Amino acid sequence: MLTATLKDQAAMFRERRFATFFTGHVVSKLGDAPVPVAFALAAYQVSHSAAALTWVLLSLWGARFFLVATGGRLADRHERVKVMIGADLLRLFAQGALAVVVISPLPLQSWHLCVSAALYGAGTALYNPAQIGLTPELVAEDRLQRANGLLSLVADVGFLLGPVLAGVLMSTVGFSWVLWLDVVSFTVNLVCLLRLVRLHTPLRRTAPAPSTGGTEATGTDDTAPAEDADHRFRAGFAVMARYPWFSFGMALWFVVSLGIGLTAVAGPVIAVESLGGAGAWSVLATCLAIGSLLGSLAVMSTTKQHPWKAASVVVTLGAVLQFVALTLRDELSTAVLGASFALCALTTAACGIVWDTAYQSEIPERYLSRLGSVDNFVNAAGIPAGMLLGGLFADHYDTVFLGVSVLLVLLCVPAARLAGHGRKATA
Repeated sequence: MLTATLKDQAAMFRERRFATFFTGHVVSKLGDAPVPVAFALAAYQVSHSAAALTWVLLSLWGARFFLVATGGRLADRHERVKVMIGADLLRLFAQGALAVVVISPLPLQSWHLCVSAALYGAGTALYNPAQIGLTPELVAEDRLQRANGLLSLVADVGFLLGPVLAGVLMSTVGFSWVLWLDVVSFTVNLVCLLRLVRLHTPLRRTAPAPSTGGTEATGTDDTAPAEDADHRFRAGFAVMARYPWFSFGMALWFVVSLGIGLTAVAGPVIAVESLGGAGAWSVLATCLAIGSLLGSLAVMSTTKQHPWKAASVVVTLGAVLQFVALTLRDELSTAVLGASFALCALTTAACGIVWDTAYQSEIPERYLSRLGSVDNFVNAAGIPAGMLLGGLFADHYDTVFLGVSVLLVLLCVPAARLAGHGRKATA
């Protein structure tokens, strides 16, 4: 089995289009890895206040939130590789301009960081939906889950290495070098994307067969001239209505994202108040990172494409078990809580790959980036909403954990029942 898995991975890299894209992606992600922690440290050094970090994060997430719809619309109307090139040029400019300010005689101020973060967030909002639509065009459908697993694995490795790299670079060469390294990584990715423009001919373009009637009840009528002509973000929601399995899956992922944001705020508070201090949160956060990495590896290690029906149940169980463990925190050891955190992260990462593969395979290509932008929009909204929930109800965490768990179970039932039904037929 291991030999077959390695051979299948090697076969993907023999495909020049995917190998070119993946090379740039890896370099770009490694360059991005230390940036979040470095920005946080720089913001605090500039203002000596947590308020500056708050404004930087709001600038980043606000830009992503408001422009993610535009990203999906552009990627469905124009060549996706070229949209990604434009997005990376914007991110390169954001980091490069800030690096110039840092090394100039001008004093670095909080608003410099905010502007750079906003431009960076805008570039990310344009880049991600285009990448979602591009990936199925670079690999065969039976290797799509593997490809998504590789991309997720790169993100997990960056998440693990990021704090370490940021600490080393900030304490030795300084903030400007973090920015210049990110600029170099974007430059490498741009070179790869420009090469991909010359190589790129879509491996498969999902063209739904014209409907002959009678499909309205199942949601498989793919003629939809109104949605084809309307590239506004709200048209993505109109398309969602024709794919109930996607709609309920998206609702489930919103609550999962809500839980991630809630845990990011509630976890440190609970660690300090109930588990002995900040060191306990470090253990739990490490368990999250390790679990996510293992989830990506688990999906990559199999040749079978897992169904979303089963994955929707698994991701719900993982999240609910974590919230149950947090509710019983006074009766459980930190090790048991860490195991629940690792399991939740593992199921979230693995099932996220299955979800991406499911809708990349089943949604018609002409809608793919718009629905990908809805996917990004849900995550961009769900995580901050969960953080806000954690801040507002700090004295009632057990009730909030119960409410989120009930929501997950209620949404899991229709998500699992509808998965695999009413999907499109490909020509």
